[in-house]
Amino acid sequence: MTEKDLSPERQRDIIDAFKEDSNAFEEVYNFYYEQIMRYIAKRSMSSELAYDLTAETFIKAFESFHRFEYRGISIKVWLYRIAINTLRSHWRKPKTSALGELTETHPELATNMHSELEELNEALFGDEKLGQLSDAIATLNPNYQNIISLYYFSGMSQEEIGKTINRSTSAVKSMMHRAMTALRDVLAS
Repeated sequence: MTEKDLSPERQRDIIDAFKEDSNAFEEVYNFYYEQIMRYIAKRSMSSELAYDLTAETFIKAFESFHRFEYRGISIKVWLYRIAINTLRSHWRKPKTSALGELTETHPELATNMHSELEELNEALFGDEKLGQLSDAIATLNPNYQNIISLYYFSGMSQEEIGKTINRSTSAVKSMMHRAMTALRDVLAS
């Protein structure tokens, strides 16, 4: 089973090492990339968009990592906060396609990317029932979408979710209950 988070000691070591060598961030990227990518892919229902927003998330994280201090909030929680805000920002902006731009400028690279995106789509959304569930989740209030995605797709505990969205654990439990009730209603109709 894959670890879900680096130990607090390892996180502190990375933070300290980053002060001397920005290459220390590579371990953060390597450890959390897949978790963040899957979360964004499940929320966006687009592997192309997931690639773009995951890259944007890690760029933002890298640029501000020098200010990060470990105070009981893990790097994982911090990255999910950035990912959530990146998604929110994306939904507010006019839509553009990086792959569309790439197709125009470098058609050979775009062909390879299309192939990779098809494989990722199949891996993430290939199951028809999962697709129906994801469609139902997409109809919910964005706060409920976040709660369900963080809990079920990212495997975060209610406590971690609370830290990620700046809510108490009891508020997360309540929101989770309301979200699941709303989801059941959508699936039943």
